[in-house]
Amino acid sequence: MNKVLSRKTPLMFVAALLVAGCATVEDVQRAQATADEALLRADQANGAAQAAMGTAQQAQQSAAAAQAAAQNAAFRADEASAQARAAAERPPAQLVVARGERG
Repeated sequence: MNKVLSRKTPLMFVAALLVAGCATVEDVQRAQATADEALLRADQANGAAQAAMGTAQQAQQSAAAAQAAAQNAAFRADEASAQARAAAERPPAQLVVARGERG
């Protein structure tokens, strides 16, 4: 709805000038050229905004992947720490030497 109004605004302006009877052909042509240029710039700005939105979405996806990787690394570090503590608390295994016959 907003786009429709913004596109019709220059035409309504030109129509108002014509109805008022105070505009010359050159005035109307200048107004139309200005309106066309404004519309072109608005379309370009819209394209740039859409490109920026795409880049932002890609950055958000990369950030989510990095966060997942960091959480995975933290989990593995906690797991390794727990295994190291368990190994440190275990008594050392006794060395058993088999004695055989000499002969």
